[in-house]
Amino acid sequence: SYGAYRYAPVGPSEVRMALAVLLGLSGIAAVVGQIGGRRLPLVVADLLKYRLGARRYVGPPSQLVRSEPLAPVQPVKSGPGPLRLMARRAGETLRNLRRRRDGRERQGGRMPFDPHRWFRKRRGRREQENDSINGRRAATREGKKKRRRFWSAFLGWAAVAVFAAALPLAVPQLALAEGHEDHEGWSSDEVEFQPPEPLDGRRLYVEELSVIGDRAKVTLRAATGLDLRVRAYGGPEGRTLRFWGSASLDERERIDYTLPLHGPLPSLTFSWEDTLGQAGAVTVKGEQMPYPLPVVDGKLCDLRVVSLGWTPGAVEGAIESECEVGTEERVELQTVAGHASVTETALMDAEVMAITGAANVGVSGSHASVPFVPNGETRFQLAVGAGEAVHTVTIEVDLEASLRIQVPPLVQLTHHPERTERRTETVSLLRPGTSETVSETVTVTNPDGTTTHHTISATLSIPGEVVYRDVTLTIVHQERVEAEVVERSPITRSRDEALALASSVGADAPFEALTLPEPEPEPEPAEQTPGGSELGDWFDLLGWDWPW
Repeated sequence: SYGAYRYAPVGPSEVRMALAVLLGLSGIAAVVGQIGGRRLPLVVADLLKYRLGARRYVGPPSQLVRSEPLAPVQPVKSGPGPLRLMARRAGETLRNLRRRRDGRERQGGRMPFDPHRWFRKRRGRREQENDSINGRRAATREGKKKRRRFWSAFLGWAAVAVFAAALPLAVPQLALAEGHEDHEGWSSDEVEFQPPEPLDGRRLYVEELSVIGDRAKVTLRAATGLDLRVRAYGGPEGRTLRFWGSASLDERERIDYTLPLHGPLPSLTFSWEDTLGQAGAVTVKGEQMPYPLPVVDGKLCDLRVVSLGWTPGAVEGAIESECEVGTEERVELQTVAGHASVTETALMDAEVMAITGAANVGVSGSHASVPFVPNGETRFQLAVGAGEAVHTVTIEVDLEASLRIQVPPLVQLTHHPERTERRTETVSLLRPGTSETVSETVTVTNPDGTTTHHTISATLSIPGEVVYRDVTLTIVHQERVEAEVVERSPITRSRDEALALASSVGADAPFEALTLPEPEPEPEPAEQTPGGSELGDWFDLLGWDWPW
């Protein structure tokens, strides 16, 4: 600051004083200033190395949450440090300045190629005076340009000198801490920062996973304190965000989520960032998640798995059935018997009286048989081994149904040939009775000559009577077939049916709390000692004398 105020050729004292104050404040900030607990020279060195060095991502891959695996990082050869890069840039700048200066000197030392000057006519005196005036003006302008170039070069060299004086404090490669040991296995061309070693172990566990219809119920448990982000993806290609949520969990704390499942390829992603600053993610998709749940249509019952999930040490689920009350059965039925016989194959309606059966479930070598519940839910649970795996679930349902078939009546035919029959029968006839009265008038002449009339009547009566007679009849019977309808009882039959379903569900590893290491003791403040190997090389390259 004193040198800038006392010797800087920048004009009035106010400007030199402002420059001195600026340099003083910069020095104080470099000595006592800190950003994030790190000294400002170290931060400046990191920024310089980042700007001048190679560009590549040096963070842990766990900070990136992607649907596809990360490409392996190719090893990068260790390049020069920021000091060598700055020295290389400064050397190139000096060489360019030297080329420009040599070019101007060569251009001013030789005659320009001007053939017209050799053969043109001589000009008059007035033209010569004008040329001299123009030459003086050009010389004045050239002098001003040279002075501006001088001051610009001077200020540039002054800035380089100030920067070179501050380098021993700013570059950590030149300030070596006594007793400091570099961590093995870490080399970066961008920053001089030693990140903490990654702590191995699981941070998040999926303790329960079950799919119920188009919903997934997930229980998560944290092995250490962390910030959780939950995402559910769906859509036609499985890339549309359907759900997003966040939570903060303490060690051993659990949380339940009911997430929507959409599309043919849904997936669930649980990303986390723990208190150590490390991040990661767990994805459940494909065979790990039993979606869509299997469905099968049968002639007796339609089956669908309504829930299937995993809990520590067991796989459990439920099968819902919807059974038919009636079906069709093919029957060889005799419709006519006797004089003629007719038998037909008919597809007849059958009433389902009862359905019985068993569901045989197999999961990763374990098998169990549970009674089948028609028109209800058949639940099963099988024990599985602990550990991270994808369990294949196979379900075979054997059904037996009792059928009752109502059959139509049987037509019984009887043949009768032609015959003559003589039959004598006693016939009774009723002869009705009758009566008749006859009257007549008689005239008698008296002796005195008078006449007397007399009426005479007589009554005839015949009583009624039943008269029996034997009659012989001749009857001819023609040939004929007589039909008789006979009712029949229903037919009882049984039908067997076998249905199969299959799915899979993923299981996570058993829960283990994350064991954190003991905190390392804070290192004692390192005593800074300048290292002059690389700085001396840079001074030799620039042609300067080493001051120490």
